[in-house]
Amino acid sequence: MAAPILYYWAPCATCSVVVNYANEKGIELDKRDVEQVAPYEELLALGGDANLIPYLHDAGQLIQGNDEIIAYLEQR
Repeated sequence: MAAPILYYWAPCATCSVVVNYANEKGIELDKRDVEQVAPYEELLALGGDANLIPYLHDAGQLIQGNDEIIAYLEQR
């Protein structure tokens, strides 16, 4: 099973909440920094907005925001 994709920006303090949570829980994420062109374009194609990161893409769902992403990861 492929790891969920996290669209984030590495220096973003808000994004670090999800990254730290996943690290602490041993959850593997495919982290894609939207500062780079390819991940940015992927996120836009999925209907996301790079100004509202982080987003998690998994099982055909695009989930936005720390609380929503963490709740999803806890249930996964």
